[in-house]
Amino acid sequence: MVTVLLDLRRARQRRWALALLSALALALPLLARAAPRWEPWLLPPSAFTILLAGLSLAFAASASVWSHRSTRWARADTLMWTIALGALGALGALGAAPVTVGMFLHGIALLLLALRVPPPHMMVLAGASVMLGTLVRAATAHDASAVLAYALVSVLMLVAHVILARATHSLLWVLSEREALLNDRRERPARHRERTTSASGSASASASRALRSAEPRDAEASADDAGWDGLVERLRTSITSLCEDAGVSSTVKAELKGLAPPSSKMRQGVMKVAQEAASHALRETEARRIVVTLRRADGGLVVEVEDDGTSSEGGRSRKALAAIRGRVASLGGSAEVKRADLGWVMRVRLPCEQLN
Repeated sequence: MVTVLLDLRRARQRRWALALLSALALALPLLARAAPRWEPWLLPPSAFTILLAGLSLAFAASASVWSHRSTRWARADTLMWTIALGALGALGALGAAPVTVGMFLHGIALLLLALRVPPPHMMVLAGASVMLGTLVRAATAHDASAVLAYALVSVLMLVAHVILARATHSLLWVLSEREALLNDRRERPARHRERTTSASGSASASASRALRSAEPRDAEASADDAGWDGLVERLRTSITSLCEDAGVSSTVKAELKGLAPPSSKMRQGVMKVAQEAASHALRETEARRIVVTLRRADGGLVVEVEDDGTSSEGGRSRKALAAIRGRVASLGGSAEVKRADLGWVMRVRLPCEQLN
């Protein structure tokens, strides 16, 4: 649930969800403490804890595979479950893991999330609070059976917590896909006008190319005079505007010393590739940050568009990847999508003349 909250884009939604979750986290220990000590909870911990350990480890492993951001808190979650369930299985009732005190401290940890504690630190704090609660409850308990009852109830609440998180995350994914579909329908008329304009101008394409080669007169031609600096400035303006509309932070970096000035085709290709990659990452993932880097490498130009989204292939559908790769191929380059430190990165390599 914590991960789901961090993925919410609107600050108002995040604040309300945080308040609700924090209230529930603080109320659950009180409800568990007031609940009767049912006989079914007083079971030997061996088989029960082995099953829970296997399920929790499987969940953490799957989360690590399917979501890059999940690996940060899945490790802490796995560590918490391993130590807690290990204590319950090895020490019996006196080593009972998540108990009332631990759940209470877990609620405090969730409250600290409102102060924007980073997700890895948040999950480590939550796990430490549960383990601390184990020690406190085991040291002060007078009835071993009661400790085991509290422990099993709390473990089941944590399992429900995990299941609810996965279900809610799936629901949010469906809603985001629906929003992307609605946005696509709203933008369809604009794309139609763009295609119409492009078709109407195809008849005079040869004359336009002749005029551009003879004497550049438009704004893009003036960027030619500025070389790479003009291209980087235009790209920074475009990416910043695109990300600000989506409430996402952006950075555009360039290290282009030693490259010959870009041609008109190169300039347009770099702009289109970077814009399309950033646009698809914003629309199809839950990215909160976009980093565009232009640098000289491998005897040419490398364009990298990195995002911290959690979807597979960096949120770029096969159709989008095919379109971008087709554009890159027309420039004699190649494109690939890989995992990166931030999340996902599209790396485009283009041939470019060097200045000796």
